[in-house]
Amino acid sequence: MTFDADVTGSGPPLLMLHGWPFHKATFRNLAPLLSDSFECHALNARGMDDRPLARGERLTFESHAKRVLAYFDAQGWPRATILAHDTAGTYARLLAADAPERIERLILLNTEIPGHRPPFIPLYRTLSRLPLYHQSFRMLMRSTRFQRSPQGFGGCFCDLSLIDREFIALFGAHWFETKDRFWRLMRYLQGVDFAVVDALDATHQRIRAPTHFIWGAEDRTFPLDLGRAMAERMPSLSSFTPIGATRFLPHEERPDAVAKAVRGAHAM
Repeated sequence: MTFDADVTGSGPPLLMLHGWPFHKATFRNLAPLLSDSFECHALNARGMDDRPLARGERLTFESHAKRVLAYFDAQGWPRATILAHDTAGTYARLLAADAPERIERLILLNTEIPGHRPPFIPLYRTLSRLPLYHQSFRMLMRSTRFQRSPQGFGGCFCDLSLIDREFIALFGAHWFETKDRFWRLMRYLQGVDFAVVDALDATHQRIRAPTHFIWGAEDRTFPLDLGRAMAERMPSLSSFTPIGATRFLPHEERPDAVAKAVRGAHAM
């Protein structure tokens, strides 16, 4: 099994896992702020890298969790801390429940909530099956108005100026550089199983690692009150830190505040 990861810093390992529709570069501003205390590994999820998918290969939460465990083994880590955002926060919880001896701490950023459906995700899943979706979405993504709309990336930020040329090149245009890359992105989305999400309260009962939540306080994708209520039902909850003036991507919008919260979690 091969992996695509960016590694920086020194210290105890911190595995950084991104959500959809992002990739490992979403940690490009956060990792340098933590690299004096951690060896940061920003890992691309299967389907979000540039390796072809095998025929019939399924991108499920369970398969992502197994791949993360394989990465632990490849690095020779008996234990490590995971920092995971969005969909990665779901499969990180599966791993923490199934292999509790391997997880030092679990740090979760704005992630799935039982019974909750993020806006637009069901729509994107349906549209992704249509034959002209690739061409249509590529055209829309060229529009600054669409980029900053709730259907684009507008719901991810309080400060819409952060949806700039670099951000769109990394997380918009990037997916349309080849048709295969776009369809792998959609394959990942099709693998999101809400039955697994809705069973997370039961999964949480099996997690033993101290669990820390860092949450964009103004998030519309995963509202703060729902996230806090979920966290408070977890026996392993150690802390819940809202980050003001941020939405779905606190590590993009205020990486300094997120880095401070990660250090605080590690010190507990």
